[in-house]
Amino acid sequence: MTEIRDEELGFYDFVQLVRTRRRTLVWTTAAATLVALLVAIFSRPVYLADTVLAPLSTGIDSQGLEGLGSSLGGIASLVGLNGKVGASDIDQNIAILRSRALAEQFINQNQVAIVLFEKRWDKDQGRWRKGAPNPIMVRVSHLLSSLSGDIEHVPPSDGAPTPDEIYRAFDRVRSVDRQDKTGLITLGMRWHDPVVAETWARAYAAAANDYVRAQKIGEAERSLKYLEEQIRKTSLTEIHDALYKLVESETKQSMLANVREEFAFRVIDPARAPQLRLSPKRAAILGIGLMGGIMLGLGIIFVQNYFNVMRIARRR
Repeated sequence: MTEIRDEELGFYDFVQLVRTRRRTLVWTTAAATLVALLVAIFSRPVYLADTVLAPLSTGIDSQGLEGLGSSLGGIASLVGLNGKVGASDIDQNIAILRSRALAEQFINQNQVAIVLFEKRWDKDQGRWRKGAPNPIMVRVSHLLSSLSGDIEHVPPSDGAPTPDEIYRAFDRVRSVDRQDKTGLITLGMRWHDPVVAETWARAYAAAANDYVRAQKIGEAERSLKYLEEQIRKTSLTEIHDALYKLVESETKQSMLANVREEFAFRVIDPARAPQLRLSPKRAAILGIGLMGGIMLGLGIIFVQNYFNVMRIARRR
């Protein structure tokens, strides 16, 4: 077999080299393509269900009460009167939509952890599968603890995922994207079952509304209680009138929260069970496998040619 020196390798020589070692190229390409095909076939599909939400202001317009804020001093600030409920109020609600607090409440109310870690859940016994701690992980934990001086921590053996594990797994499932131009929010849920993804997307939007509503109602009730105490304590007519206006504002806030079902987010386009999977992209995987096999085969051919040339040079 004729070997070609690297410094002499032109296009014609390159073609000849590949031609003489075409079996290597064919087998490498076939093997890589087969691996890609198996990955594409046996990879668990992931579906994306998303819903489009329009954020709503959840505060009562208090522009008419701004003057009261300056006259009442600290009382107005204690009940949340700042005269600014528009954009800042919406931004706060969007932050809640992305928050860990809402995510953990949703997880607990809908038993999401059991679905996320289904392999660790015993359906027959209705509990997490127990298992001994991984000895390697125990040793690593002991080593890190000794280096840092902290108390040694042994991974739990009851099989239950930790709150951090559950939240990180759910955070990979959930996505919240806001469009800069329209301000609309796309709430997405990725999962292997399209029906579960749809159910979670719808339920999470409802949970966000309930979460913000409960906060607003609680704030209004505490404010009303405080204002009623201040009314009983003061005898000045002007202060009485101002306080009663604040009471009226907080009462309206409570009524709005109780009456409006879509309190913080209006559903523009509800989630539906997706028919097309998000991943794996089988055509893309096959293409990557094919191109990767070709590149790997060419690399092997060049390496083989290089070592053969070096071996011949030593003999000379």
